[in-house]
Amino acid sequence: MQTIDAQIQNALDQASPEAAMRDIKHAVARELQSIDPKTEIKTTEYFNHTFIPDFVLTWKSGDQRPTRDIYLRFSVDAPLIARDLKSLHEESPAFISIGSHHTSNAESVMHQYEDCLLSSASALESISREDSRTPVTQMLKASLLQGGKGYLIGESATEVQRAVSQADVALARLDTPKVSATVRAMNDHLTHAFSSRIERVMQVMWVSQGGDAQRFPGTREAVTALSAGELSQILPFLLSLEDVADIEFWRNLGEHLSLDHLQELGSWRESKNLNLLVNANLDRVKARGAAVDHIQPNLFDDLSGPPNWEVVDSHLHLRCGEVDLKFVDDRRKISHRTEVGIAPRWFEIDRRLDRYGIEGIEFTSPGSKTRIRSSTTEGLRESTDMRALSEALGELARVMAVELRWPRSRNNIEIDFDRSTVESVSAALNPHVLAFVGLDLLSQAPATTLREFQRFVTVDGRFPWWDPKGNLSEALPE
Repeated sequence: MQTIDAQIQNALDQASPEAAMRDIKHAVARELQSIDPKTEIKTTEYFNHTFIPDFVLTWKSGDQRPTRDIYLRFSVDAPLIARDLKSLHEESPAFISIGSHHTSNAESVMHQYEDCLLSSASALESISREDSRTPVTQMLKASLLQGGKGYLIGESATEVQRAVSQADVALARLDTPKVSATVRAMNDHLTHAFSSRIERVMQVMWVSQGGDAQRFPGTREAVTALSAGELSQILPFLLSLEDVADIEFWRNLGEHLSLDHLQELGSWRESKNLNLLVNANLDRVKARGAAVDHIQPNLFDDLSGPPNWEVVDSHLHLRCGEVDLKFVDDRRKISHRTEVGIAPRWFEIDRRLDRYGIEGIEFTSPGSKTRIRSSTTEGLRESTDMRALSEALGELARVMAVELRWPRSRNNIEIDFDRSTVESVSAALNPHVLAFVGLDLLSQAPATTLREFQRFVTVDGRFPWWDPKGNLSEALPE
């Protein structure tokens, strides 16, 4: 593929000014996209205009959508660029040269406008072509467009390119001088908000490789895990990166992850990064209950696809086929659901309940309601003939609710068939536990679906969350 300089020169050689402008903007837009594939690029109808940008870049960050204006210039040398900086600096724009020759006489001007970026198409190209193998290199490259600052041409561009190319290996080898050089390059060419985020992620990776947190060659206080506040700030940026398949990274990152952090994302559609983040930390996330709904699929929904997590209206959701589970941190948020579920007859759930210990059950029939609880540690199965009780209540008797004991634990779970909810009776529970019970009893999912869900949340056995809570897979029928 031609270099960006060659593409621009070919565009300029055309007889039509309109075609030249179009092709230059296409070439630069492709280069910007290669630096950060998550960037939304909107082109304007102007080219090399004094005060109207050539591009407006937008990023999704939780419920926010930060933007940055990009101005193309044939040269970013002084004194012309000094005029542009003086008149346009308030919005912290980026000025990108599409010329092939540069001098360093504009570098001194940048000290007055620290949040603006001066660079060139060729300098950005050299950085974008470096491989992004870990979140650190992805963050470094992606941050240049949104948080890049200063004069990024010549030696300074080479310094950033070197930081991108060596960061992965330097962290893996705990190479103090090279890690230190990467941190220095970040501080010089990224605004504080971006450099501090990347440095904290580097600390996490340094420790995950066996490094001593106190010996990390950075500028921030040495700690081994991201704090709750840092997670809130960094998660939207990390989730927006290209797929980060390193499950250990998400595990190390989420030491303090909670349902609150996921709810703070506001809205986040299905993504591999979100799936790995949640699944790698299911033992840390707690919920008080879940509402279970059957979705009416639209024309493009793939009901045969694998399960996935997403955040909708500040609630964590699990989508499993046509079933949607919404998790809440307060049972009152799902306490007023009415006319949602269908109460089953006893024989319809009898075999499924064999997997659990029954602590209590509520039957309803025309004109009566019966609720019984176990008075022994063995549960109702051992002390009551449930089938005989159901038959005595009559053919129209339905199970309205049942309280279960999760195997090998002291945690009870209440299933309300009428409201189609799953709720923890005392302590909050992990979402996958509530989800399994909801899929099993409220949705009466087939064994194949339950196994697929277990494989999904255990990440192919890397994190076998089922063992501590009771391995139910053996109880699933073939």
